[in-house]
Amino acid sequence: MPNLRLLHLTFAGIGRDPARVVFDPKLTVIYGASDTGKSFVTEAIDYMLGARKLSMIPEAEGYTQILLGLQLPDSSVITLMRGPQSSKVSVYNADLRELIYRAADLELTAQHSARSSKNLSRYLLERIGLDGSLISTNDTGGTKLLGFRDLLHLCLISETRMVSKVSPVLRATGTSGQTAHKSVLKLLLTGEGEPPAGDRPSPGQRRVHKGKISLLDELILDLQRQLDPNGGNEAELAGQLRRVLTHQDEAALSLRDITGLHARAVARRAELSVTLGQYEQRLGEVDDLLGRFGLLRNQYESDLARLEMVNEAGSLLGYFRTGTCVFCGAEPEHQSANHDSQETTALHTAVYAESTKTQQLLSDLRLTIDDLRVQREELVGKHTVHVVRAQETDQSIAHIEDDMQPLQNEAAELMTARSRVEAQLGLHRRIQELEDVRAGLVADGAVPGGRPSTGIPAGIVAEFDRAIERTLEQWQVRLHDVSYDQYSAELFVGDHARAGHGKGMRAVLHASFAVSLAEYCLGKEHRHPGFVVLDSPLVTYRQPGIRRTDDPDLPDSVIDYFYRDLFRRFTGQAVVVENGDPPADIVEQAHVYMFSRDPHDHRFGFFPVLPDTVADEDDAAGR
Repeated sequence: MPNLRLLHLTFAGIGRDPARVVFDPKLTVIYGASDTGKSFVTEAIDYMLGARKLSMIPEAEGYTQILLGLQLPDSSVITLMRGPQSSKVSVYNADLRELIYRAADLELTAQHSARSSKNLSRYLLERIGLDGSLISTNDTGGTKLLGFRDLLHLCLISETRMVSKVSPVLRATGTSGQTAHKSVLKLLLTGEGEPPAGDRPSPGQRRVHKGKISLLDELILDLQRQLDPNGGNEAELAGQLRRVLTHQDEAALSLRDITGLHARAVARRAELSVTLGQYEQRLGEVDDLLGRFGLLRNQYESDLARLEMVNEAGSLLGYFRTGTCVFCGAEPEHQSANHDSQETTALHTAVYAESTKTQQLLSDLRLTIDDLRVQREELVGKHTVHVVRAQETDQSIAHIEDDMQPLQNEAAELMTARSRVEAQLGLHRRIQELEDVRAGLVADGAVPGGRPSTGIPAGIVAEFDRAIERTLEQWQVRLHDVSYDQYSAELFVGDHARAGHGKGMRAVLHASFAVSLAEYCLGKEHRHPGFVVLDSPLVTYRQPGIRRTDDPDLPDSVIDYFYRDLFRRFTGQAVVVENGDPPADIVEQAHVYMFSRDPHDHRFGFFPVLPDTVADEDDAAGR
């Protein structure tokens, strides 16, 4: 099946070591630290395939040639060369990966034009068999010539578009161009473009175009008024955003560290509170027992005193009083000799036995009381120690909160700055989109069709829906009834549109849409570029140190199954740019680049680190 294959992306310049990424025929993964040029690789591929401009980063200074190696459907190899700010693309019929000095085999313009074939868009479309294909521009039958950029946004998805609420089929919000975007998907799914029509627009369409151009001029002017005059141009804003994002990453790390300290201190304080409560409860129990046992001891001592008194009184009564026996009540005539002495002895024996028993109980009670007092002293000591620890922990928490407040304020300020810069960049992008639409109208690219455009047959849409569901099942994403609504151009999960989900789910659904579309076209032998480039399809829901997502439809295993499916089942070529680590088996089998920002560990970033930078890094690290 005719399709393209990415071979390498190379930046070259005089006196500079080439910066290069070589792409695997199956799967290439670029991952690692922030601000190392990962997303810049995606942007550079987009630029080499016809984007208007590339926002250069400071590390790219001194590089004057950007080279993109491609393998064409006939297995021949070409190299596209373009300057960082050039509108021209040079084509070389060879695989070149160093600075090029010789003349090009073919010179093309980067901008698509329906009036000329000497542009990159027509050149690439011709190679994959889609040059001359028409797509709809309105519901009344208007058509225009397909451009390569119309296809590219369905297989090269930037980080911003990955999580955007805009449908994967559309390039931006608004109604402008929606019919054409939906028509491109129809072309890929059915394998057929719109029928040809006349070569020139009618006078009525020209009048409509003029009205649209006037409206676009007003919209562009209104957006330009919203731009901050002191905000700088788009390149400066992109630089500001990179710096803000770098500071955000650093602030987030600092805040995460101190938040971890705070959480651990609060956890320690909670444990101490529980322990103190246990000690206080036990002290209360011991004090209660000591009180009860004290009363019992007093009772025993009182009983012993009474028994001693009875013993003494009985002896006295038995010896000095005659008449009726005070012990048994017998009259004198019934008393035997020594009767009083015998009764006195019996009383003494009974009192002695009771006293001995009570003395034993009192002795045991005193031992118990002494043991409880020892326990109480130990509990008081431990309670005092834990009270001191709790006070120290309270002070530690207070200090951490004092240190945390400036970091939280800084994070809030950075978020405000980021929102402002992103809003300004959004205005610039919107202005550029409107200018693109205006340029298309000025170039008179729309031509009248002979009949209204028709939709995608329901059977094909249903088959494509099943393809998306199969992809998500392979990734272990627990979803059912995924469907594409060709009229709203939205992807639905059950009754909920993709735009209604969180960023993590939106990114996964967008990635599955792009992969499933490529897989469907390749399986049906329909025309397709043959590759997908996915920037940050999973990073939005992965949080280091905790569960990756609270969404039950996105289990922790999604990352592993995502990479393995692309490597083992996907029949096209995939390039994935991510922050998180891929599985170990993918690292061993696929082509994997790890950008670390450490010149001594793995690869510093996309661009080679300069010797001075290494020295600065070593000085900072104390090497």
